Amino acid sequence: MDISKTLEGKITGGHMLARAMAAKGVKKVFALCGGFINPIFMGCHDYGIEVIGCRNEMEAGFMAAAHTRVTREPAICIAEPSGFTNYVSAVAEAYYAGDPVLFISASANTHHFDNAGFKEMPQAEVVRSMTRYAVEVNEGERIGWFFDKAWDIATNAPTGPVQLAIPTNFLFSGAYAADPAPTARRFDPARQKVHKPAPNPADVAEFTELLAKAKKPVVIVGPGVWYSRSEEAVADFCAAQGIPLFQPVTHVKSIQPGHPMNMGLVDYHQNPCSRLLGAQADLVILLGAQLDFPLGFGEAPLFRRDQTIVAVHPTARQLSNVMNADVRICSDVGVLFDILKAQGVKSGVEAGWTASIRAARDESIVQFDAAMTSDEGPIHPLRLCLDALNAVGEDDIIVIDGGDIAAWFEVALGIWGREGKRVKRIVNPGPWEQMGTGPAFATGVKIAYPDSKVLLVTGDGSLGLAPGLTPLETSMDHDAPVTIVVANNGQWGMIQEQQKAMWGRVVATSLRTQDYAPIFAGAGAHAETLHEAGQIAPAIRRSLANNATISGLVDVKTFSARSPITQGLVDMRVKTAIG
Repeated sequence: MDISKTLEGKITGGHMLARAMAAKGVKKVFALCGGFINPIFMGCHDYGIEVIGCRNEMEAGFMAAAHTRVTREPAICIAEPSGFTNYVSAVAEAYYAGDPVLFISASANTHHFDNAGFKEMPQAEVVRSMTRYAVEVNEGERIGWFFDKAWDIATNAPTGPVQLAIPTNFLFSGAYAADPAPTARRFDPARQKVHKPAPNPADVAEFTELLAKAKKPVVIVGPGVWYSRSEEAVADFCAAQGIPLFQPVTHVKSIQPGHPMNMGLVDYHQNPCSRLLGAQADLVILLGAQLDFPLGFGEAPLFRRDQTIVAVHPTARQLSNVMNADVRICSDVGVLFDILKAQGVKSGVEAGWTASIRAARDESIVQFDAAMTSDEGPIHPLRLCLDALNAVGEDDIIVIDGGDIAAWFEVALGIWGREGKRVKRIVNPGPWEQMGTGPAFATGVKIAYPDSKVLLVTGDGSLGLAPGLTPLETSMDHDAPVTIVVANNGQWGMIQEQQKAMWGRVVATSLRTQDYAPIFAGAGAHAETLHEAGQIAPAIRRSLANNATISGLVDVKTFSARSPITQGLVDMRVKTAIG
């Protein structure tokens, strides 16, 4: 039997899935090859969909999440049954960040269901708690129907990943009608509508009154702003009204660091000026943000009892997670701010309010002057991060990964942003705080924006966590060159610093001394090792210049410096232990 051919008027399940993807405009999918999913690959080939072949399904999942996070377009990750378990970490990463990724996996044949079939697993049940929708296709003819539903759920609020499991025998079967029989009602497989609910007029009136009375309002921009595509409306409103804004740590950075109203992270330890939010702000406006761990669950010291908190989300379900907000508005953020602009709504913000926050930020940065200017080695991680930021241009993209180095990068971003600087995108770890995502994120971003230079700043611990042969292998396989800058201090810095501070000794947090440059050079990358701070910026620029043709790695020998957030974690855990 020639499996490459089907009967006239028939297609395989793999082709049916590819046809459904093509109808939505899908141009590429991320996957590692496998015998179970060959029919999907053949269908993708015939429908003009590029398969980005990866070295590991976890890498494929991370690349899909990053691709979605920077483009705000759905991405697709495909795996065979055992590959499904490999990409589960990527599902969690996408779930907590709200990335609309469609994870599609082959599942065991239905012929021997519940009889210890080959690689049989209830995949939908495994990831149900970390997806917006998880299902196994129950009929081959309905593959396109299930795909459409999964797409709809992933892309509408609250956005997030979905899991679609398709039995292998459905994918291989060539018995499905190429042109389905007509029915009374058919859905359009090309539809991609995203629903944007408008607010209740009474809520708008209440919000308008609160804004008019507020003397010291603050806006907190959560990930919902990014996926509602409302960052410009929010930034413009805040600029026009003189309202300072903050962004939670680990969330998508919707607003440029250099925006005049952007005061940086709302974090008690990493950005001390945000303490004024709890000390003085009278109105806190949460836009697509939850009162979750990064925001101290809405408790002191970041918040206080006698200030008014307004929360805006597009669904009532999301608002139910912000129970301690005083006013909850069910609306798409962009729609709400378009209404505020059209109505000419004004804030009663007090002159000098934003200036006082900005002055507090400037004052808090003085403590880092020595770290920013010292040329001695080993190198302070803050110096590395600032030099990396100063090496990129406005059309470039920065990816952050790691523990303490990621925390230091956030400090550097606040310092750098004061000067009004911009980059195309900043991609940081999501709320799941999954380390090792960096190389896959960088490669996925480069594939999405091939004309931008992509720079990853990471630590030696997180570099070792990255899936793939060497973490740049897929980057080089697909002519998607990126530059990795690794802060190499021979330890799991954030964890070891906590051990030192709390117990005075270290356990299983030291790494052997390793020069990564020869390893990456052997794989075909441009690679350099640095021991002096003055070498950082020139080396990064050389690597970025070479990115026209080749990926690169800059190995920077740093020392371990406890970041502000690490000290905050020490304080929190000590208090927890005492309490």
